[in-house]
Amino acid sequence: MRLRSLLVLGVAAALLLSGCAPEPSPEPTRTSSSPTPSPTVTPTVDPIVAPEAAFDVTCDDVAAEMAGLVGEPSTPVKPAMSTVSGMSWLPGPAEYMFQRASGIACSAGDAGRNWEITMVPDAVTVIAGASERQGYWGEVAQCSPGTCSFEFPDGDVLLSASIFDPSLGEGDVARVGEVLRRLSGAAAASVHDVEYIDSDLVGAPCERYATLEQVDAIVGADDARLITSFGGWGIPAEVYHVVNGSRMCYYATAEINGTSYLMITALPAGAWAFENQDGTPAEVEGAEAAKASVGAYGENILDVRVGVDWIRLVTYDNGSGAANPRPLAEQVIRNLTVGPTAPQ
Repeated sequence: MRLRSLLVLGVAAALLLSGCAPEPSPEPTRTSSSPTPSPTVTPTVDPIVAPEAAFDVTCDDVAAEMAGLVGEPSTPVKPAMSTVSGMSWLPGPAEYMFQRASGIACSAGDAGRNWEITMVPDAVTVIAGASERQGYWGEVAQCSPGTCSFEFPDGDVLLSASIFDPSLGEGDVARVGEVLRRLSGAAAASVHDVEYIDSDLVGAPCERYATLEQVDAIVGADDARLITSFGGWGIPAEVYHVVNGSRMCYYATAEINGTSYLMITALPAGAWAFENQDGTPAEVEGAEAAKASVGAYGENILDVRVGVDWIRLVTYDNGSGAANPRPLAEQVIRNLTVGPTAPQ
């Protein structure tokens, strides 16, 4: 599958250590036609365009197969990764990482019964990168009481699946695998070229979003550290960091269980996904739009759309309430659009 470039415009430290969280970020790679990140984000008024999948399988197809396998889910099928039992850094822009990579992510269910299926093209490249970073160890096809996990390439498509259902057991490997390989086979048989929506966030380091000095000045601290290594690697980390060139930037004190100041995640060219997010409309200087919400642990969440990009900022309740993320967001936007400036 070739990409034709089209120039258009979680809780804190302890939870971040769980799941396949990113190690230090490698340089983003895509294909030989990978675009080169330009130095600044350019706001745009171009139409908001969702990325096209590089194959013809949709979440409707996945939902139909999964309903036949484990029954109808308790929630509507969501065209995004699952946050029911996923990595703590996932909610927000990262939920849509597979769509950005010209793939799909589909999920449904609750804590008792749920499933997630992802498929991404350029399987050879994704597997090679994840293997190099100790995040892929070969095909997986296994079931145990109440759960099944699969991960395998099929032609140019890599499928990953996590299914939690009390009806599943060790004897279901063949039955589940048959369903999943129908989906991957249909995807592999329909791979085609897609347009690539460019973004200047691709490959931008965390320091481009906010420096330690800026975070300290805004939150009234003098001990912020930038943490980008959390241990572990997997296909989601490979897709988020390498294929998409996104970053996860965590500003906190150095000690374990210390003070958490700020987390930044982003979806390059993710304005289409931002539009579907819940939240209270907010005014943020430099942003085309913004939405505020509160997390399950008292976090203040601020989602901002800058040009075609979606950036999420999260501040944490360290005992006296979470800080207002708006000044931090405005600093980030200034840094990305006009260059670093002193905190206002």
